[in-house]
Amino acid sequence: MISNTLSIGVNGIQDAQRGMQDAASRIARSGTTETPPQEAAAPGGAGENSLAGSIVDLKVNQRNAEASVEVVRTADEMVGTLLDERA
Repeated sequence: MISNTLSIGVNGIQDAQRGMQDAASRIARSGTTETPPQEAAAPGGAGENSLAGSIVDLKVNQRNAEASVEVVRTADEMVGTLLDERA
């Protein structure tokens, strides 16, 4: 169970990192004449190629990463507690 929880937390961090990279790329391209790739819109995000939408996506992914870090931290604390109980 703890292993599964830890895996979910790590996957959440990785997903958030990819989302932040996509949003950062869209922010960097804003105001240029370069045509953004179709997959640039983050799933569940603003879905638009505007600067504001990309900034919102960046912040949403930041919060997702922070939440996933808390999941990993909690799983780590659970393992520590279980080891303390067995000692």
